[in-house]
Amino acid sequence: MIQGLSLHFETRDDAQQCLRVLKKAGSSAKLSVDTTLHSQEMVQGRIRDLRAFHAELQAGDDDEAEALELAREIIALEEGAFSRIMNAIEEDGGSYLARAYEERETLSEEELASLTEDAYRVIVYEKEGLIEESDGTLRRIRELDPGDHSISIPSPLLLFPDPEALKAAHLTGERVVSSETVYSVQAGSDVIFCHDPTDLIDAIQECRPEEESFVTFLEQFFLLLTLADELARLIQNGCLAVADLVRELPAAPVSLDADAYPIRFDVAPLMIEQMVDILRSSGRISGKDGRLRIR
Repeated sequence: MIQGLSLHFETRDDAQQCLRVLKKAGSSAKLSVDTTLHSQEMVQGRIRDLRAFHAELQAGDDDEAEALELAREIIALEEGAFSRIMNAIEEDGGSYLARAYEERETLSEEELASLTEDAYRVIVYEKEGLIEESDGTLRRIRELDPGDHSISIPSPLLLFPDPEALKAAHLTGERVVSSETVYSVQAGSDVIFCHDPTDLIDAIQECRPEEESFVTFLEQFFLLLTLADELARLIQNGCLAVADLVRELPAAPVSLDADAYPIRFDVAPLMIEQMVDILRSSGRISGKDGRLRIR
C-alpha cells in the first residue's frame, strides 16, 4: 500500500461523506477510527490567586515574556467572560447563547467561536453549581465574585512552577490526560485515475478534512499522478521492464510549470513495481514484466 492518501476528520459524518465522495469517483477507500491520549500540565486556582502568582514571575527571555503575556490575557479573558455571562443570565437567562444554534448560518466564524466558547463555559459553571437550567432558561443559584472563580492555565505559560511554589500561592498543579478521536479515510492508489481530479478535490474539501492531512493528500495525489503519467510515457517509449523504468526514470526530469523547478523522480525500485501494478490494475498498461505495453 502506498501511504500518504489519508484524510483526517473530526466527525464521523464528515468522514463518511468523504468515503461516499471517493467511491462515487471510482476510488477504493476505507474508514478507520483511531483514539489517542494527550496530556498537558495545568495550573488551577482562583483568578485572584493566579493573578497574584503571575505578578511575581519574571521573564528570563523573549519566549518567557510571550508566555507570561499569554497567561495574563487568559486570566483577564476568563474573568471578563465570567462577568459577562453571569450578567447576561441575570438579565434574561443568557438568551444570547441561543444564537449559536438559531443563527449559525449567518454568524461570522469569530462570532460563532465566541458563542461556542461561552456555551462551553456555561456547562462548566453548571457543573460547579453556580447556575442551573430550567425550562430552557438559565438562572444563577450561587453568588461568586469573579476573582473567586477557579480556572486552569497551561503550566508552561506560568514558567513550569514547582508544586511547592503552587502550594504557597494556594494553587494546584495536575497533568490532565484527554482523549482525541480521529476519523481517517484512506483512499486507494486508484484515486489518481478518477475522471475529474479538480471536481474530486473540491468535493473532498467540502467534507471539511483536517487541514494538514488535506495538504498532504493533495501533494501525494499530484505526485503519484505525475509519476504514473511519467511511467506510462516511458513504457510507451520502449521501457518494457521494471528494470528499464528504474534506470530511465531518474534521467528524465518532468517539467510541469515554466515557473517551477522540474520534478526528478529518484524513487525505490519497490515503489516503481507498486506503480506498475497500479497502472496495470487500472487498465492503462498490460503485459508481464519485460513485455509491458500501453493499452
